[in-house]
Parts: sequence; C-alpha cells; structure tokens
Amino acid sequence: MSGPLARRLRAAVLAAAVVGAGLAATTATAEAATLALTQYVNPFIGTDNSNSPNPVPGGAGGSTYPGAAVPFGMVQFSPDTPTASPSGYRYSDTSVEEFSLTHFNGAGCPNNEDLGLLPITGAIGTSPGTGWTGYAGRYTKANESAAPGYYKNKLDTYNTTVELSATKRSGFMKLTYPNTTSARLLVNTSRSATGSRSGSISISGSQVTGSVTGGGFCGSSKTYQIFYVIQFDRAPSGFGTWLGGTVSAGSASTSGTNSGGYVTFDTSSNTTVQAKVGISFVSLANAQANLAAENPGFDFAGIRSAADTSWNSVLNRVQVTGGAAADLQKFYTALYHVFQNPNIASDTNGQYRGFDQAVHTASHPVYQNYSGWDIYRSWAALIGLVAPNEASDIAKSMVLDGQQGGLLPKWSHNSNEHFVMTGDPGPIVVGSMYAFGVRGFDTAAALTLMDKSSNGGTTQGQSIRGRESGYLSRHYIYEDPSDSLEYSASDFAIAQFAKSVGDTTKYNTYMQRAQWWQNVFGTDSGYIQPRGSTGTWAWPVVPSSNSGYTEGNPSQYTWMVPYNYQGLINLMGGPKTAVQRLDHHFTQLNGGLTQPYFYIGNEPEHGVPWAYNYAAYPQGTSSAVRRVMTESFTTGPGGLPGNDDLGATSAWYVFAALGMYPATPGADVLALHGPLFPSASIIRPSGTIQITGTSAGQGAQYVQSLSVNGTATTKSWIRYGDIAGASTLNYSMGSSPSAWGTNASDVPPSYNDGFTPPPAAPNLGTNLAQGKAATGSTPCNSAEGAGNAFDGSLANNSKFCTLAATKFLQVDLGSAQNVSAFVVKHAGLGGETTGWNTGAFTIQTSADGSTWTTVASVTGSRASRTYHPITTRSARYVKLNLTTPANDGNGAARIYEFEVYR
Repeated sequence: MSGPLARRLRAAVLAAAVVGAGLAATTATAEAATLALTQYVNPFIGTDNSNSPNPVPGGAGGSTYPGAAVPFGMVQFSPDTPTASPSGYRYSDTSVEEFSLTHFNGAGCPNNEDLGLLPITGAIGTSPGTGWTGYAGRYTKANESAAPGYYKNKLDTYNTTVELSATKRSGFMKLTYPNTTSARLLVNTSRSATGSRSGSISISGSQVTGSVTGGGFCGSSKTYQIFYVIQFDRAPSGFGTWLGGTVSAGSASTSGTNSGGYVTFDTSSNTTVQAKVGISFVSLANAQANLAAENPGFDFAGIRSAADTSWNSVLNRVQVTGGAAADLQKFYTALYHVFQNPNIASDTNGQYRGFDQAVHTASHPVYQNYSGWDIYRSWAALIGLVAPNEASDIAKSMVLDGQQGGLLPKWSHNSNEHFVMTGDPGPIVVGSMYAFGVRGFDTAAALTLMDKSSNGGTTQGQSIRGRESGYLSRHYIYEDPSDSLEYSASDFAIAQFAKSVGDTTKYNTYMQRAQWWQNVFGTDSGYIQPRGSTGTWAWPVVPSSNSGYTEGNPSQYTWMVPYNYQGLINLMGGPKTAVQRLDHHFTQLNGGLTQPYFYIGNEPEHGVPWAYNYAAYPQGTSSAVRRVMTESFTTGPGGLPGNDDLGATSAWYVFAALGMYPATPGADVLALHGPLFPSASIIRPSGTIQITGTSAGQGAQYVQSLSVNGTATTKSWIRYGDIAGASTLNYSMGSSPSAWGTNASDVPPSYNDGFTPPPAAPNLGTNLAQGKAATGSTPCNSAEGAGNAFDGSLANNSKFCTLAATKFLQVDLGSAQNVSAFVVKHAGLGGETTGWNTGAFTIQTSADGSTWTTVASVTGSRASRTYHPITTRSARYVKLNLTTPANDGNGAARIYEFEVYR
C-alpha cells in the first residue's frame, strides 16, 4: 500500500504502538517509516571483561546486564551469576544464582540485585537464608538468548526453562518445569549485591507480598525499601518460609535478615508456571496498582511483544542505514544502553519517594539514578537531542531532587545521594540538556540550586562541593588538580545556563571562576598538575602517574579544558605542538590510569579526540575516532572498553557514529568529524535532522566537504541551533585527509570571557629541520638515534637519547637558510618524567659545519618545551649542545624534537 492513506495508516499504527509502550509519540516520528531495529541489539555486548586493546584490569568490562527492561524502566529483570560484580551478570559464568528485579547498566560499584527469584526442583535442604548460592543452577551457553525486553535460559540443574520480560514497573517470569510435584520458586527478601538486610514475605494463595531493603552503593550506609507483589497464574500446592538457618514448611510469613520464602507447584500435568512481579518504592498498595495497570493478565507473549515495540519505537528516533551488519549492531546496542537509565521512580498514580524521603505526587514521570560524573560529558546532550520530551521530565526530576534534598543530584541511587566521584556534575547535566533544546522545567529553580551548591549548600546533610572554600580563596583546589578542573567545568556550565536565562551577574561570576583552570596548568611541565596550598608547583611531574588525580593522570587531565582549548593550545606553544602531543597521546586507545595515553574506558578523556579540531587538524579527530570505534568497540561480550556507566560510554559511540560530538559540556557546540553511515535520521518533534555521508563507511573516515542546510562550510563545528528544526548535514567522505576544517577560522569556539587569555602562540611556519640529515653523540641504544629528533613526531617514544660524555645533536638544513627561532621538546612532552627535561644547553649555528656561533644559551631550565627566538641569521648547520642533561641529575639527555624555523 502506498500514497497518503497508507502513510496515515502507518502513522496511526506507529502512534498507537508508541503510546501503548508508554513513550511520547511525536508528529515527526509518526511521519517516518518504522524500521525493525531491535534485531540489531545484542544485550550481551559489554557483559564480560573488555577485549579492547590494552584493557584496564579490574572492572574493564562494560558491566552491562542482558535481562529484560523497557526504556527508562523501574524494573530490570536479569540473571545474577557468581563472578559478576559489579553488574550482576558475567557472560563467561555458567551458573545463575538468581533472577533479580533491579540492575544498573554499567555502574562501577556493586549495586541493586534486589528481590532474587530462583526456580528449583526437589527438596529444600540447607536453608536458603544461609546457603543461597548452593541452589545456583548451571546452564549451557547455547540455551541462553536475549533481546530487548526479553531473556531466556535453561537451568540444567533443574531442567527448567526461564523466560523473562518486563513493563515499566513490573517483571514477568515464565517458567517451564519438568514433570514433577516439587517445582519450586525461591523468593529471597534479604540478599542483594551489597549484602543481606531485613525483608519480609507473606504468602496468600496465588499471591506473595512483602518488602526488601537495598542500598549500600559504593560503600554507603544509606538504604531504600522496595515493596513487591508477586502473582502466579495458579495457586501453589505448598509453601514455606525461612529465616536464617531455619526452614519452616507451611509458614506463610516471616521477616528479618536472611529471610525469604518459597512456593511449590505440581507440574505433572501442566509444566508452565507464570509469575508477574510489581514493585514500588512507596507502598505495597502502589506495587499492586502498578502491576494491575501495566500487566493485568498472564499474557507473556503480549508483554514481550509490547516490550519489543517499546524498544523499537525509541530506537527509531535515530534511523541509520547502509552500514555493515557489525556496525549496525554496535550502534543500536549502544543506543539501547543509552535509554536504560535514569529510571522511572514514580508509580502509576504519580507518587514517588523524594530526596527528603517523604512521599510526593507529580503529574509527570519522575526519574532517579544519575551517574553525574559520567553522564555529563555526552549522555546529557544526546538525551536532549534524541529524547527531548523525556529529557524535560528528567530535568524536572533533577530539580525536584534538589528542592527536596538540597542540591541537584551528583551520583544518586533511587532517593539517596551517594556523593560518588568528584566535582559538581548536576549543573552540567541540566545545563547541557538545556543547551540542546530541553525546556519545560523550572529554570529559575534550577539556577538557584546551581548557585546554592557553590555557596555552602548541602543535600541530605552533606556538601557536594566540599572543597569550595579553598577553591574560592586560592582559585584552585590544591588537594586534587582534577577536582579543580571539575569545579571549573561546572562553573562554566552554570555561567552558560545563567546567560541563557538572562542572569548576567551570575554569568560574569561563574565565567570568571571557570577560567581558574589556568591556575593548575604548569607552564614548565606543560601539564595540569598538582599545586601546593601556598601556590608552589609539585616537581617533577610524571605524566603517567595517577597519584593525586581522580581516575586519571596529568597526561589525560591536561585535555579536560574543552571550553577553552584555544587558551590551552596557546599555553602549549600552538597548534603544531598540540597536534604532536595528541598524536603521542593516541599511541594507545585504552591506556588505563598509569600510562600517558588516551583512555576511552573512562569518561574524563571521552572528548579528547575532538581537541584536534581546535588545532585546525580535523583529520586527527577523524582518524582517532574511527580507530576507537573499530578497535575498542566490538560485537562480543567484551565489546565495551570500560564500564558503560549508565549509558555514558555508549553515548560516546552513538555520537561518534553520527559524525558529531558535544565537545563542550554545558554549551551547544557540536564538533564534527563525519558520519560512519551513508544515511542517518534523527527524528525529533521539531523536525528531522538528516545526515548523509557520500562514500561513508569503513575506510572512508575523512571529511572532504560539508554543507549544512544547503550551504557549504569548512567549519568543523555547528551549534545546536543550526539543527534544532528540520535540517540537513551533507558530507562527502573519503579515505584520505582533505583541507576541510584546516583554516584557523574553522575551529570550534573557545570561551574567553572572565579573564585575560594567554597570548597567541607565534605561528612559526615550516620546521626547516624536519626530515633533514642528523648526527649526534652516541645514542643510548640503536632505536634512539639523532634522526628521531627531526622526524616531527613525539609518538612511539621517538626521541634522541645519549649518555656520552659530550652530548650534542646536529642537523644539516641542506643549504643556507635564514633562521630566527628554535623549539626544543624535552622528555616531559614524550610522557616521561619532567625531571628528565634538559637542565642546561646551548644552540649554535654554522655556515660550514666547522665554525660555530652560539645564538642561545640556557641554564637552570626544567621546562618540557623551550622556545628560543633570535635575530635572523643565515645558517646551514644547527647544533644543540646538552651540558646538563636533566634537571634532576639523571645522566642521560633526552630530546624528542629539535625544531628550526625561519
């Protein structure tokens, strides 16, 4: 069928499906043909240790779960296996300890796994209260499968098949037992991922009710209560409870720590038992009402189909076509993970438990669970871009959390703030969503809460900015330079938000504070580095050392100034040096905490590939992004390079595949690098964003040309406003770099309000010494000869090293040249300790290689990069004499680059 009638029918069917799944239908979505996209989702991606090159040990896997959920659902019904901490499930395990109702997608601390259910057969011996894991069921991997909203497995130990599905606030379990009179379902009301706590159970006919207590996230003492109701499709033939080590057959209720119960079924004539579970954080009555509203019958196939429809509807908000099967699987699995958190916390009657632990009622869905430090960097902008209606309710929910608890949430779990990680990410999350078009929340209240955080405010009795007083007095945080950057990043987001809502005073205040990033940039070291309480700089700086940094090191955190790359690059010495340093940084893609390299497995580095754009070298961005997408993300259980962190890592991949990235958290800037797919449509209420990539695909990662809304542009960035309505981005892609984006005027914006920016680095032009004939004193080894200092690269440990008594480095420019400046790049820029930066040296020039004139003399130096302008003179030969090889007394001289300029 085709034509207007067919389109109207398709629109009506899609709108009904979307509304039936609980998602907001939009005109734009209704006008687009619906694609079958859940087929590309593989819920097992990220469920085991990462197979990314150079995986980070201990938590390197994605920590995802394969169980049943719907977008933003309260319930995540998934198996828990023995060695799976922190996610609950590890693909390589071959036994299941339980199927529990709550999980996080990719958090780094053990969490959730509340209300464990386990089907067994046979007699109950040891009390499950003291011997729960002894009842675990082994399974065969070939019998396990998963899809959005559905999970299936067979427990060989009990010859029982388990199928799971879910609605927003309920789980559905279909059990196929063998023919037996002792088919049982164990209900654990005490055990969770973080230990055992008090719970209760009451069995009455075909219904089981009670409560469980969870919590303890990342070592916290805070807890929460979940009320539950389980309804079976038939009455059990028997039941009992346990408490501690005592099992009480026929007992209908119990409560306490290490408590639980069981029901028994006779499956001799009917092997199928269905159980549906409703939960609430408010009351048992609400759990019952949630179940009645969302899952009134026992139609497992219908619930499974509705869950698939729900997922397919939300995935269709971004339609990509034309890619390889593996690329489609990686993309749609990433998008699937993006929509798993935060989670609906309000019940069908609108009630929810707030951050004051009181019960409130809202007319909109209330969301909870925010991994702020992780999600502010790209997830917040993505959810604003592709799910603006839900993002509006998320912003409303965060403001409610602040009004009821004290401040915008930092890292929260249900109705508790756990203060995990560093900085003040709440303002950045809200500010980024606003920058990407999210409205419909109380912006005045949001700004008041942002401002309160830096003026002594607390939430649930504790400050989020615990180091604010020192930050305000010193203009940096001496205890942790990475924390100082986090405060400055939050201040930048507050400033931009204040400006957008018309508060000029707060804009000026917070932009000034945002520029305090420069106070932890060491001009000698060339890195973000520790600084003492009295202003002294720690020395030496070891770029690979994570001591004194939050999950990172100087090499990695130095790039965490995305709103002022212009200032950072000028302090580094200019775009050429920045590109060389970035090339060195991308020697490895997942280097971990103690290597001076890129670390895609952790969020502070997620935006670094786009720093190349700011240095007018977009080919570096395109190359780095595509390498990461290809090498660090795969389609297997080890397919994520680090914890997914409630969708943060997956959001990176989604943006990367679309050819854009929100490089400046809190602002509306999208840095561009070109799409992976020939066609992508972002279907939004305000109009579809159509992205086309002529010749796009594997092997064609470089932008050749770009037009935005029909107008050609060489700029490597756009603003959200450029694509807020119906819009087009038309790329031509190729296998080789082009001149696109390489002019100084093409770079994305930096924000210099609030301070006097560093002076522009001089444009030195062409390095006359690069690739020219070189000689030097005897090298430390054959791989560290003189030529390495003239290859234009800092990467791959490319340096000249010598231990000779007389240490020198010489280059023949090939003919007499006018020279007027020299740059020497020392050990620190190569990722080595700055203690090995050269302490004293001279630079000489010669016309004939015999008679030398000293044109620069340096003593007492410890800088990682030194710049030496001179009066212009003619020379064919240039020599670097190294008289004090290192500033810490080390005997070897190490020079990464010796550059000569006209």
